[in-house]
Amino acid sequence: MNEKIVIGLFGVVLGFLLNFVKDIFTAHQDRKKEAEYLAIRIICIFESFMDGCAAVVGDNGLYHGQPDKDGFHRVQVKTPELDIELEDVNWKSFPPKLMYEILYFPSLVKEADRDISSTFEHVACPPEFFEGFEERQFQYSTLGLKAAEITKKLRKQYNIPKNQMSSWDIVEYMVDKKNKLEKLRIDRNRANEEMIETLNNKSIQPIAGTPTD
Repeated sequence: MNEKIVIGLFGVVLGFLLNFVKDIFTAHQDRKKEAEYLAIRIICIFESFMDGCAAVVGDNGLYHGQPDKDGFHRVQVKTPELDIELEDVNWKSFPPKLMYEILYFPSLVKEADRDISSTFEHVACPPEFFEGFEERQFQYSTLGLKAAEITKKLRKQYNIPKNQMSSWDIVEYMVDKKNKLEKLRIDRNRANEEMIETLNNKSIQPIAGTPTD
C-alpha cells in the first residue's frame, strides 16, 4: 500500500515537473520569436534611417551643382525620421543593454539636430553656410554609422541575414565621408592654432629702437 502511494506521488511530481519544463520551454520559444520579430522591425526602421543619413551626408546645399536664384546654398534633403515607438511588440524580449541602446537613439538624433541648428544660426556664414552643412554632414554620418552598428548587433544576436539587394555600401560611404570631415576639422584647427601662435609671437616682438633687458 505504501509502495503504491509512493509510486503515485512520484507520478504526480514527475508530471508536474514535465509540465513545468514544458511551460518554461514554450515561454522561451515565444520570447525568442518575439525578439526575432522585433529585431526584424528595428532593422528595417534603422536601415531606412541609414538611407536618409546617407542622403543628408551628400547634401552640400546645391541643386544640380547650383545655388538658388539668390546665390544661397539651401538644404536640399530633409533629415530622416526615426519612429521606434512600436506598441505591438515586446521590448522586454531584448537584452536590457541592447534595448536601452535602441530606445536612447532618438535622444542622440535630437542632440545632433540641436548642434546643427546652433551651427547654422551662430557660426555659418551666407551665402554658402559652409560650416552648417559640414556640421550636418558630420552629425548624420555619425548617426548613420551608429545605426549601422545597432543593425549589425541585431543581425548577429538573432541570426538575421543581411539584405544583399543594395548596389552600394552605405556604411563604407559614410565612413569615408566622416573620415574626410574629421581630417578637414583637424587640419583647420591646426591651421588656426598656428595662426594664433604666429600672431601672439608678433605681438610680443620688441618694437625697433626699444631697449630690451
